[in-house]
Amino acid sequence: MGDTISQVGGAVSGLAIPYIAVTLLAATEFQMGLLEALLGLGFLLVGLPAGAWVDRWRKRRVMIAADIFRAGALFTVVAAIWMDALSLAHLMAAAVGVGVATVFFDVSYQSFVPGLVGRDRVVEGNAKLQGSQSVAQSGGPALGGLLLKYVGAGPVIAINAFSFLFSALFLWRIRHREETPAMETRRPLRVEIAEGLTFVLKHPLLIRLVLCTGIGNLAHSAAGALFLLYLVRDLHLSALTIGIVESAAAIGGLLLRVDPRAAAQPPQ
Repeated sequence: MGDTISQVGGAVSGLAIPYIAVTLLAATEFQMGLLEALLGLGFLLVGLPAGAWVDRWRKRRVMIAADIFRAGALFTVVAAIWMDALSLAHLMAAAVGVGVATVFFDVSYQSFVPGLVGRDRVVEGNAKLQGSQSVAQSGGPALGGLLLKYVGAGPVIAINAFSFLFSALFLWRIRHREETPAMETRRPLRVEIAEGLTFVLKHPLLIRLVLCTGIGNLAHSAAGALFLLYLVRDLHLSALTIGIVESAAAIGGLLLRVDPRAAAQPPQ
């Protein structure tokens, strides 16, 4: 429930922040690229130590704190819009805060699921969570575009902020309690980071996945930074039409979602 609500909220408002930058703040091409870069800056700044830190903490608490922090950052944007005081610097600062909190949430989330459902049901659990994400990404942008057109950017971003609070609520209701490693078994942080990095770089499959994902993300971010500018200023599309375009682009993920029962079968 928490993941589904958060995914829908994020998909609904995913169009809102860049749309505000283009239409309300008249952002340039460079500024849109900078905004896109700042959204992912958290992965560059704390991506490596975040995993080692999370291993020392209770992952459920990290996710709850990250959700509350992200909600707070977005509520500052909503308040600034309503007071007609929003600036591009404020929007970028909020993007950095949300991005850094997302790093800690995602790292905790991916390592929390196996302990929650059991290793024999990880494939099924991840497939169901991915199903929620695919549905949200397919319908969320169109709904977000509709809301942008009729109620404005502030309420749309507020929906995302409230979705993070609902996510935190449902995470808090999870009864599973994990055990953190004993203090005497912990090694220095730099040792754990180096060990993890060495393992990835020396693993023939993982290093290929890293390179593939890195190249894909680089191209996607470069195009994504200018995509909304092109749709608004060159094609003169409305927020609703842009939302429909974004939803259409995400339908493939829903249609091609792997059946968890088939994926769990061993290869013949």
